[in-house]
Amino acid sequence: MKKTFNNIKKTIIHKTKEIVNLETGKAGGKEAGHVLLVTHGSNFHPDDVFATATALLYYGVDKTGLGKFLHGYNEITEKHSGEFVRVVRTLDRKVMDKATVLMDIGMEYDEKLNRFDHHQEGGAGKRDEGTPYASFGLVWKKFGKKIVGNVEVAEYVDKMLVKQIDAMDNGIEIAQSLFSDGAKPLLFEELIKLDCDLVYSLGLSPQEMSKVFDKTFFKLIPIAQKMIILTALKGFALIDASKKLDQLYNKMTDKRVIIMEKKLPFRLAGYKEILFSVYPSTRGGWNAQVVQITEGLYDSRTHFPQAWGGKTPEELQKITGVPDAEFCHIGRWLAGAGSKEGVLKMVQLALKEIEEGRVPVKMTLS
Repeated sequence: MKKTFNNIKKTIIHKTKEIVNLETGKAGGKEAGHVLLVTHGSNFHPDDVFATATALLYYGVDKTGLGKFLHGYNEITEKHSGEFVRVVRTLDRKVMDKATVLMDIGMEYDEKLNRFDHHQEGGAGKRDEGTPYASFGLVWKKFGKKIVGNVEVAEYVDKMLVKQIDAMDNGIEIAQSLFSDGAKPLLFEELIKLDCDLVYSLGLSPQEMSKVFDKTFFKLIPIAQKMIILTALKGFALIDASKKLDQLYNKMTDKRVIIMEKKLPFRLAGYKEILFSVYPSTRGGWNAQVVQITEGLYDSRTHFPQAWGGKTPEELQKITGVPDAEFCHIGRWLAGAGSKEGVLKMVQLALKEIEEGRVPVKMTLS
């Protein structure tokens, strides 16, 4: 990929000039903005939070870089000369009709008119694999590629972030509990429901509650934007890493071990022959890691020897004969040594046990 990370960062930026809610009536001394983003008032879900965050990223795109959003910036308003963007949470039909972008409300999906609701009869369409769109997905489908400047990265963000939120908003469970008591992963939906439940618990009047919901909603927008930005940057990094990994793989004499002089955000399940990856540890020394059978699962193709798991450095050095061996994870999927030579010796010992049948290899899920 020709783009450097600095150039990548310059393709995505939140540069909102002014964000105002109609309920507060404050517009920073300026008249109505050139861009009016509207979603519904009262309680909310990740869907409308992230849809609004996406629209703000699009209408605030600038070439000056990610700036404050990658360094702890958490304010929702910035004052600048020129145009500004106005966000309104309302159920007022007259306001909705004036919207530049209308999200998660209005009972209409029309991409050309920037109407992005999915609650109408028949919904608003589905992805090729069947996941229905919610307002976040509809807004991302139109603006995502323009925000990140890369089709492949936009699709990665949809897969890793947008689709999950869309599925939940459409009542589709995306995770099942493996625990007997039914405990599930803490998803966006539950996190935001906690916020809303807290507001309900305050015993406020509907008018007071609406104002608290608005404040909470706007506090979540920068968080959503950071997540979108960082997911996109990870997409760029993975694409770049994939090309570098291809080059390394093609040069490998022993296809079972890939050696990286610099650690990459690697995804190795697609390389069918690789058993181990070797790379510099961020804590010093070198690591060797077992390749997973399928991305995202902890089912590995093989393991380090049984006798290594959880041993102290002194014990591991005695067992392996490697003088700078430092550790082997109790799960036997990660091992480390003080030097590249040391960790490569550990990998060769592990390969020998595999060749002699003492450690099994499983290339596919059973």
